[in-house]
Amino acid sequence: MFRIAAVIAIIALHAQQAPPPAGGRGAGGQAPAGRVLSGPGPGEKHVVDNAGAERGRTVWAAECITCHGTQARGTDRGPNLTRSLVLLRDRNANEIGPFLKKGHTLQSGRSGTSLTDAQIQDVSHFLHQRLNEILAKGTGFFKSEGVLTGAATEGSTYFNGEGKCATCHGVSASSLAGIGARYSPVDLQQRFLFPSRGGRGGAPNPATAVTVTITPTTGPVMSGALVQMDDFDVTFRDAAGAVRSIRRTPGMTVVKTDPLRAHQLLLDSITDKQMHDVVAYLATLK
Repeated sequence: MFRIAAVIAIIALHAQQAPPPAGGRGAGGQAPAGRVLSGPGPGEKHVVDNAGAERGRTVWAAECITCHGTQARGTDRGPNLTRSLVLLRDRNANEIGPFLKKGHTLQSGRSGTSLTDAQIQDVSHFLHQRLNEILAKGTGFFKSEGVLTGAATEGSTYFNGEGKCATCHGVSASSLAGIGARYSPVDLQQRFLFPSRGGRGGAPNPATAVTVTITPTTGPVMSGALVQMDDFDVTFRDAAGAVRSIRRTPGMTVVKTDPLRAHQLLLDSITDKQMHDVVAYLATLK
């Protein structure tokens, strides 16, 4: 009898603590009012309140538009927020709110702490609405005509100047001749910003492989394609295809070289305009 009573008590306790319907949402799939969701996930995506987004647009125009642009895609004075990890991780202002409340300076000169919780929620809806428009299939963002909006001449100037692309690809993109005929503008943008290390058929491409050069305190210098490296060992594949693992010792020098490092660093510095200018330039290399 005691065991049966204990089981009944446990079932009752779980019933009291049972989670809300799938994704923690109430009727109609909407998040309960005032609830801050726990984090990213299919059942925890931010559901945009369009009325709130319109109110957020007013706050945006008054406090944010000068630095981050009309569509939150950045200007010379502020970053593109649609690429921001704060926004990508945000669910109902649970990331945007704390960021603003730290005292982020608004364009009016006021501190972000002056915004009410309701205003921050509305700004969150506005930003997620902008992000959804970019990610939605069929929008101009994914069409060739939506990508080729830059100026090819300015893209060439960036390629050979500030972007330092010519350092690896040669002046006037000599190593990229014909790339504009082989790939669509969308593919050019993807390959430019997120280049793959794979070669044809998915095989590793030696030209983009991360390599290491190991100089021990005594003995010959060793080098090859990096397999794995930590504080204790370096594992690499040498020119003969053999995999070797070397114990790291005091005085040993290990230099890692990543041919795609420059592309990775671009994501932190390139503006939307520069990106579209470069894509427009690459598309001319027929």
